[in-house]
Amino acid sequence: MIYPDKLIYTKEHVWLEPKGKNFALGITHFAQDLLGDIVYLEIKVNSEFKKFQALGSIESVKTASDIIAPESGKIILVNPDIELSPEKINDSPFSNWICHVSFNQNIDESEFLTKEEYIDLIKT
Repeated sequence: MIYPDKLIYTKEHVWLEPKGKNFALGITHFAQDLLGDIVYLEIKVNSEFKKFQALGSIESVKTASDIIAPESGKIILVNPDIELSPEKINDSPFSNWICHVSFNQNIDESEFLTKEEYIDLIKT
């Protein structure tokens, strides 16, 4: 799997893509592979979340998992295609963002992982 350079990554297997002042957020190929066939996504527009707490959850035929927030903020948009067909995440996790988020403060990208750092993390 090719991990895009333009994204920043977290140790919790979330990716972020800057979209002006906001960010598109999704899960990595590694995360969707661990989950297996994704069948349901629970995430709400306008819900607020705290750093390192769940901003939503994702369910597969094998298990359910929280989507861990990399920073405190608010969900401003949920991908309607993913709400209707969450299995699209399995097909292309980097093309299918889950939501757009607005963080309460500017984030320091150096606190996140680069593509290379994330790949090193998942190799171990």
